[in-house]
Amino acid sequence: MTQSPKQRLDPAETAFFGDLQGLLLREEVSLPHDVSRICAVDAAYQGDNVVAVASLFDHGRLKEASSYSGISSLPYQSGLFYLREGPFVVQAVRGLKARPQLVCFDAQGAAHPRFRGLATVAGMVLGIPSVGIAKSLLVGVPVPTGGLQKIVYRGRTVGFVNWSNGSRRYWSPGYAVDIKELASLIRDHAQTCQSAMLRSHRMATERLRHPFTAEAAPPARRGYDEVSIKE
Repeated sequence: MTQSPKQRLDPAETAFFGDLQGLLLREEVSLPHDVSRICAVDAAYQGDNVVAVASLFDHGRLKEASSYSGISSLPYQSGLFYLREGPFVVQAVRGLKARPQLVCFDAQGAAHPRFRGLATVAGMVLGIPSVGIAKSLLVGVPVPTGGLQKIVYRGRTVGFVNWSNGSRRYWSPGYAVDIKELASLIRDHAQTCQSAMLRSHRMATERLRHPFTAEAAPPARRGYDEVSIKE
């Protein structure tokens, strides 16, 4: 049977999921003073087929990686990216044996129309501090300062602009990371975050193109093994 083409969300669905996104709240954990286990996760698509890869670096070196393959059943909708990609990147992170101290997403965090993009929602679901490192600006205006360029939206500083290998990256706080902590993370860990993100992006693309060379996707899970590193 041939499936009908995927439709965009109905305006009522868009409004409902957007309102729900604005209500999300969870007791926050604390970002460790010394962050060493940094994960970056990204996904690649071929139609509705999705491969997400999470790369975990420890003290700047690759420690382990995890992937999850699936089929997205929801269309892309601007401002509601968490609905399309969130389930897959979360499962990729959950496939890691060691629990990250920070998760970086190729998405928006606070630099979002509702101040809660995929990086915020997915970090909250995982219960792990998170940041968004996006390739494009969704909302706000870059404002030059004496240090990092601020991203200002509705009178709030919602992130920073950072340059990596000649390309701009738009960083914003996700879950359990404030704007001051974000500035410190960029200063101390930008290279590790971006190296991990680049690796995850390349691996997701490779595994999507050559699925038979990839490991079988693990079953969906809701937590970490008892052997996981605890805070």
